[in-house]
Amino acid sequence: MAEYVGRDAAIKAVKHAWAKGLEPSQYIEALPAADVAPVVHARWIQVDATKCRCSHCDIIALIALYPHGDKNFCPNCGAMMDGGADHDA
Repeated sequence: MAEYVGRDAAIKAVKHAWAKGLEPSQYIEALPAADVAPVVHARWIQVDATKCRCSHCDIIALIALYPHGDKNFCPNCGAMMDGGADHDA
């Protein structure tokens, strides 16, 4: 599985290595890996006047749960509601 490090930390490590005339990869390899997860994209599908369904996990949510219109993610699977794989809203 791939490991990820922060951009700022990697840039700082490379600058330190180059300033000392050393190999940057050794500095980057010493950085701790970040805890990351892939982002899932989905969209809400209107079921009826009061319900919508997540296109990723198929959970049905009541529209009344979002009184302020904050439906940017699924409360069940955490998918970002930005339109699905093609990111069309």
